Amino acid sequence: MTEEIRHASSTLFRGAAFLGACLRAPIAHDVESLSPAIVGRYRAKVIGNGLRELDRFLNLLIDAVSNAEGLPVRPGQHNTANKLSAYRAAMALPNDDDRRLRALGRSRDCLFHCGGRVRRGDRRDGMTMTVGWPERPGCDVPLDRVTIGQQLTVTRGNLDDVCRFYRRIAHELCSVVSSAPSIEFWREPLATGAAVERMPVAASR
Repeated sequence: MTEEIRHASSTLFRGAAFLGACLRAPIAHDVESLSPAIVGRYRAKVIGNGLRELDRFLNLLIDAVSNAEGLPVRPGQHNTANKLSAYRAAMALPNDDDRRLRALGRSRDCLFHCGGRVRRGDRRDGMTMTVGWPERPGCDVPLDRVTIGQQLTVTRGNLDDVCRFYRRIAHELCSVVSSAPSIEFWREPLATGAAVERMPVAASR
C-alpha cells in the first residue's frame, strides 16, 4: 500500500467514524438510531457539509488508488460518481454503487443549499427525489424517496448507514491495489458495549 493510499483511506475512515457518530461521542447501536441526526438551527447544512466532506475523501482515495494502478488521475473531476465509474470501467469491475452515489449527491445538495426542503425530483418532471439511504437503515431494501415540498429527515441510523456505505467502497478500492496488504481493523469497546471502528492498519504478511 502506498503512503498516498494509506493517508487517503485513513482520512476517509476517520471522517466516516466522526460523521457516523453524528459529530458526538459514539453510542450503542440502536439506542437512538431513529432520533434526528444532529440538532440545532443549522442541522441540515451541517449534515450536508459532512456528507460533502465524506464524498471528497472518497474522491481523493480514488485518485490515490488510480495513481498506484498507473491509471490517469483526474484531480479536477469533482463528481465522485463519475470518477468511480471511470476507475471501475478501466479495471473491468462492476459498478453497482453509481445510483446511490448520485442519490447522495442530490441529498447533500438538498440539505446544504435548501435547508433539507426537497425542491426538485430525480428528473426534470419528477415528483419525488431518491435519497442516498434505504427506508430502513441497514436493510437490503430500495433507497427511500421523498416527495417534492417535503422536508428531508436524516436520522442517526441513516447517517450510520451512509458511513458504512463509504467505508465499504474504501475497503474495496484498497483491496484492488495489487501491492496492497490486507486491511484489518481493531475495535475499541465502549462502556455501552458498542465498538468504534478506527483507522486501518496494514496486516503483516
